[in-house]
Amino acid sequence: MTPRNNKPLKFKGNNSGPMIFPLHPNNMSKNKMFPKNRRKPLNLRPLLLLILLLGFISLIGYVGSRANAVAVYVDNEIIGYIKDTNTSEEELTKLVVAKLKQDVGSNIELNETISLKKSGGLFKKKEDAEQVISKVCQTVSYNQEATKILVDDKDFCIVSNIESAREALKIVLENYKCPEGTAQPEFAVRISTANTFVDKNSVNTPEEAAKLLSATHQVTKDYTVVSGDTFGSIASKFGMTESQLLSANPSITESTKTNIQAGQTLKVVSTETVLPIRTFGLETVTETIDYDTITRRNSNEPSSYRKEIREGVEGEKEVSRKIPYVNGVRMGEIQTSEKIIKEPVDRIIEVGSSRSSSRSSSRDSDDE
Repeated sequence: MTPRNNKPLKFKGNNSGPMIFPLHPNNMSKNKMFPKNRRKPLNLRPLLLLILLLGFISLIGYVGSRANAVAVYVDNEIIGYIKDTNTSEEELTKLVVAKLKQDVGSNIELNETISLKKSGGLFKKKEDAEQVISKVCQTVSYNQEATKILVDDKDFCIVSNIESAREALKIVLENYKCPEGTAQPEFAVRISTANTFVDKNSVNTPEEAAKLLSATHQVTKDYTVVSGDTFGSIASKFGMTESQLLSANPSITESTKTNIQAGQTLKVVSTETVLPIRTFGLETVTETIDYDTITRRNSNEPSSYRKEIREGVEGEKEVSRKIPYVNGVRMGEIQTSEKIIKEPVDRIIEVGSSRSSSRSSSRDSDDE
């Protein structure tokens, strides 16, 4: 049922004022149950979450910043992290050197510097010291202890140790072809050794060093013709053909080469080792040893008395001469040694020395 006019409906309540319908749109602002400027309650949940997040981040930062690991560097390159924060740079370097020495078989010198720096290890992979040392050994470069062979105090080549140096020199002398009539090869220059540290690629094996020590070159020199020499024998002696010897001596021709004389000088070309080697021509002869004569005096016999008590016998000795040759050329003093084969036997003579006998003899002659 609709009202007859537009006035709002009014109901009488217990109080004297009219009762307005509470849900009518025009009366909402006037209703005390729904105030127009009522404040909403403050929501603190986002703030609490932010505070918790900042606290968690701070905690992680604090734990991460604690020095509970050690960073290992080779020069400026980081290799890894170790758990033991008490390890010193000196200790770690010694461990690396010891491991490399064991692998190489000789003393070594590192080319890089190993350093340590304490670091937070929360988000870092920490390893045992042995694992990091293995990585360092694979990273560093080093020089190893070796032995250098010196010729007249000048560096010649490098081997791993003194035993390898001896082996190399032995190989050189064993493979040397001594000139005809000579033997006992030895180096004619001063050979010495010294310790050094070098890159491992610079070290030669004994065989490689022997090849360097046995290197040869062509040498032109003068040769003095001796009695018995022929043009062909001289060429053969120096490993040349007669044509090569003629080329080295333009003043000699095919027709005059048979007329060479002792004392004449020829140019010869020979192949010689870079290191001069001395050999020896050996001569052995047997020589006699003279015996001595020993005189014994007999006071019971007159001065005219003379008698051979024992006949003297000559002895014998073996005389060896080592004639030195350097690269096949006679050079140096002859070395002589002697060996007694048979000792000489002294001759013994007895002579009289009696004065009384001589006086009586003189008296007898006076009486006569």
